[in-house]
Formats: sequence, structure tokens, C-alpha cells
Amino acid sequence: MSGSQSIPVARRATPGHTTAGRRSRERVLQASLDLITEAGIDGVRLAEIARRADMSSGQVMYYFTSMEHILLETLAWREHSETSRRRARLPAIPAGWPQLAEFVTLYLPSSLTDPAWILWIEAWARAPHSIEVSGFLDELMCSWRDDLAGIVADGVRAGHFQAPVPGSDFPLRFCAVLDGLSVLFLRQMPDLSAERLAELALDSARAELTPA
Repeated sequence: MSGSQSIPVARRATPGHTTAGRRSRERVLQASLDLITEAGIDGVRLAEIARRADMSSGQVMYYFTSMEHILLETLAWREHSETSRRRARLPAIPAGWPQLAEFVTLYLPSSLTDPAWILWIEAWARAPHSIEVSGFLDELMCSWRDDLAGIVADGVRAGHFQAPVPGSDFPLRFCAVLDGLSVLFLRQMPDLSAERLAELALDSARAELTPA
């Protein structure tokens, strides 16, 4: 979920590099995000995105090559915003468990209609059929794993955490735990509370990071 990433080359439209073009693209992305939040992924239609962006369908497709392109760029745009917000908030929180708990809260779905998670699940469904999409999603995850590695390193230096076993790749594994809990909530157990989800995640971290 990284701020600097963009769509794979084969899916990237060339227009939109001027100030006006960037604003037009952002109107499309905001319209797409709003529509996903309100109607879910199945309710997203090009004509409705265009209407909400105050553009024609042809104008929308001047900046994007397909509906898949719009959806993946919407995910990248949302992740850019989330990365900026996360990196502004975390330094103000004490190192160690408080910072990790905040990271977990920011990572997990905020609700059953969380648009970022709707987009992630849609993109995951497409990834097995496209090496490009799979690589794109892995790049988006880099900032989450990098931030988690920083939280753990700071916690170890402050004496709050035990250092993970060398080579164990804790950030990769813990993000996978968070992904699994998120999908469990979204697709199987919607009655799980946000507090219970976070506690399950932190229990997993405590088993490895709690100092002996």
C-alpha cells in the first residue's frame, strides 16, 4: 500500500500529467471511491463514475485504459492517502506496543464497506491471472511492511520488544496475519468487533515480540 506506486506500465494511461489532467484524474478516482463505498464493487459503472466526476464517459477513458485500470488506480490513490496519514500519526505515538496497536487499527478494515478493502479483495481476485497485477499489489504492500519493520526496530531499541528471530521476516508474516483476519471479518464472521480483531492480531505479535 505505497504512496509512490502507480499502475503497471501496460495499464497506465499517458494523459494526465498536466495540473488540469491530474485534477481530472483525481475527480474520477474520488468518484470511483465514493461509488464503491456506497454501492460495492458490483455497483461501479463507468457512466456513473463519469456523472459523479462531471465528465463524459469518453473524457474518463481519455485518462484510463479500462475499468480495471480505474479500480487499480483508485486503490493506489487511496493507499497513497493512507500512507501519508499513517506516517503522520505514528511518530506521535509512544514506541512499542502502543505504536503497534495503532498500526494494527489502521491496517484492519474499518467496516464491512471499507472501500480500500473492497478494492484489495477485488484486486486479489484478478492477481492470479496477471503477473503485472500481482507485482503491482506487492509493491503497494511495501510501505506497510517497511513501516511495520520500523515500529519493531524502534520497539526493540527501546526495550519493549524482543528482536524477531533473524531471517523470520516478521513484517511479511504479521501482515499476512492481518490480511487473514481481515478476510475472516469481511467474508465469514462480520460480527467480530474491531476490538476483538485487533486483540487477535496483537496476541500473535505478543507470542513473538514479548521480551523473555
